[in-house]
Amino acid sequence: MKVKYNNTQMFNMNHKELVRRAVAWLKNNQRCTIVINELTSSCVSERPDALGFKGGISTLIECKCSRADFHRDSKKNFRTEFEDGMGNIRYYMAPVRMIDVSELPPMWGLLEVYESRIRIKRRGEFFDETNKTGEVALLTSVIRRLEISTAVFVRYEDDNQCDCPVQGFTVTHKKTCRHYE
Repeated sequence: MKVKYNNTQMFNMNHKELVRRAVAWLKNNQRCTIVINELTSSCVSERPDALGFKGGISTLIECKCSRADFHRDSKKNFRTEFEDGMGNIRYYMAPVRMIDVSELPPMWGLLEVYESRIRIKRRGEFFDETNKTGEVALLTSVIRRLEISTAVFVRYEDDNQCDCPVQGFTVTHKKTCRHYE
């Protein structure tokens, strides 16, 4: 989507770019230690564009690059029933002037994206009741995927391998396995 910037300049803004910027904002501005983007899980109906964790607090960002997408999103059950949604703090992120603050659901914040910066148009308020079960399901999915990728990385056939007693992993060379020192 082409967005007018200061009535003179135009720049492109698509969903993928918005999500990339949301992830960067959560990491750099909010200092989230874990950030998940566009992860699906069979246990959860909501698919957050970006979800960051800092301590026990979660921040959700839904990226919208069109008004039609924004209006479709507002009809989802986890948007209308606030306790079914993820995120203790919730934001919409959109190109500048696409969403007006008056259109936001109660307690939601708005991040406006300019060509080279992100401006907090309205801060998101704290939701006490959230779908923590869904958040844990996403985090569990991330851990499972990391475990699978790590296991695939360290397990392969080699004549010079040892059976590591920790976690049941097979380590490729005895000299790299600290349990055989």
